[in-house]
Amino acid sequence: MHGLTLIYAGLFSAAVAFATNWLALIPWRQAKGKHWTERARVYHPVRIAAVSNLWVLPAVVTMTVILLWPDESPHWAFLAFVTAIGAVTGTIPMDREVFPRIQLNDLLRQVAVTWLIRFLVWLVFLAAIALMPPEFNAQTVIIAAAVLILCILWKQDGWFHVGRKLGLLLPPPARLQNIASDTSAKMNVSFKELYLVRFSLAQAFAVPDSRRLLFTQRLLQLLSDDEIAAICAHELAHLTEARSDYYQRYVLWLTFLPWIFFKPMVHAFGVLGFLLLLFTSVLAPFFYRRVSKKLEERADRMAQSNEPDAGTYARALVRLYEDGLLPAVHAKDHATHPHLYDRLLAAGVTPDFPRPAAAGSMAWHGVLFSGALGMLAMVLITRMTQLF
Repeated sequence: MHGLTLIYAGLFSAAVAFATNWLALIPWRQAKGKHWTERARVYHPVRIAAVSNLWVLPAVVTMTVILLWPDESPHWAFLAFVTAIGAVTGTIPMDREVFPRIQLNDLLRQVAVTWLIRFLVWLVFLAAIALMPPEFNAQTVIIAAAVLILCILWKQDGWFHVGRKLGLLLPPPARLQNIASDTSAKMNVSFKELYLVRFSLAQAFAVPDSRRLLFTQRLLQLLSDDEIAAICAHELAHLTEARSDYYQRYVLWLTFLPWIFFKPMVHAFGVLGFLLLLFTSVLAPFFYRRVSKKLEERADRMAQSNEPDAGTYARALVRLYEDGLLPAVHAKDHATHPHLYDRLLAAGVTPDFPRPAAAGSMAWHGVLFSGALGMLAMVLITRMTQLF
């Protein structure tokens, strides 16, 4: 019986993710033929909602099954795992429709690898929540310390080792190695390791604590050598950040780390304990965005001052945003980077398109399931406090 329940829950999660994403994409389909900034503007809130629902929808389905069939339902961890797989599967058609240039086998490989990595992280937190006692005691401290140590190890080198084993991270081609080395010498900023990421969206990353640089395959396909050098200068600028600035980024951990204390917090404080956890999760990204935006503006200035030719960095940014359908103007206070439109103006370039309206923060289906999650959580917490 439990096996059938898991199968039905996973299929339901996949069907709901597919159906709601398909409906939410209607405005994007209607924007076909319009300027890329308009297509990006209407797509962005759908993408945000779809990403949010990858964990919100499984939580909603899991809580619903537990509340409706408390004695017959499988363990909540199995439900969460299976419905998460369903949500991921149901989201693949949306990615396929929006980015048809990505071959299906590449898309499936990327989804499998990236979600395997995410599930490894989630497994730690699900296990911690399941093993956490209802009271604050020595066991609570031991579990929390173990999770924190694992997070630090994962952040430092763990995901690089896993990424290499799974074929996500590859040695850089000679072209990328030469561009990065030349830009590094020009800026007098060293890096320790350089990787090519097997990913079909054009992105670049810097990891200041380990002095690593990462560039995706799509970025190398999309940009010229000078444009790659300009993006590389931006990433190298992050390696010059003060240690205190870099550590401020860890405030984002407060979005999810406190939830390992869910059971003792609810046992000790009831609904108030849940609201405190929720308040922390909402507040942490706000501070993270402020820190990130300041550091991104600094990196932009350094990239502009080290670009091969005037306007190269601005041109590279436009190509990255257009290719990834990223909005030129984000929803207010919902971005970790400055608006593209403002970044171009700051670089001394007047965009060849009018300033677009701000993109929405989240599409309707994201709001719907987030609201449902909140209501179900309150019902579940009320029941838990009665059991305690």
